[in-house]
Amino acid sequence: MPDYIPRQDAKFNDWQTNLINIVASERDNWGIGDEEFNGVQDLQNSWNEKYAIASNQHNRTEADVTAKAKARTDYEKELRTFVKRHLAFNANVSDTDRDRMGLTVSSGTRKNAPVPATAPTATVDFSTRLRHSIHFRDNAAPGKGKPAKVHGCEIWSKIGDAPVNESELVFLGVDTQTPYTVIYQGDQQGKTVHYWLRWVNTRGECGPWSAPVSAVIA
Repeated sequence: MPDYIPRQDAKFNDWQTNLINIVASERDNWGIGDEEFNGVQDLQNSWNEKYAIASNQHNRTEADVTAKAKARTDYEKELRTFVKRHLAFNANVSDTDRDRMGLTVSSGTRKNAPVPATAPTATVDFSTRLRHSIHFRDNAAPGKGKPAKVHGCEIWSKIGDAPVNESELVFLGVDTQTPYTVIYQGDQQGKTVHYWLRWVNTRGECGPWSAPVSAVIA
């Protein structure tokens, strides 16, 4: 399958600009939090600056070209992670949205994947300062990480009071293998985080919510 990220720098620049602009306008609807999006934007700013300098063939230096290449490598790596966690299997993102962003849209060859019928069981390891490791497994099959034909586990959270319904949650990402790790900031120490999880199949269809699990940011 062809890579969704263009190889040529000029085409890559146009592609990433379009993707980030769309995410910026839709991220509240898609449940993408500030921390995740700001991290991508920081790398975008670095790429934009270094790409502009290296594109000036008359004044650029070898160091400018090297800096541009490194900025792209770092940015592209983060973009792939961001797409996998927040866009490729996010049930709130439609195939039309993915097509607008220049992402791979499933051809329909996996349409036999059923909607997940079970919910994950989760535990949180908060023994490391400012870090939560969220371990999940299938509650219907002890010892198994996830059910058959399930792509991964969606992780949602809320900091503070316990959420009453899913509209209060922030989407953290999709993980295909336990555990999922979240790093918090120093000013969040002592706060309680509430997590809700659910399985998602290869078509972005979600199963029922897990029982909520909470942990303090140590």
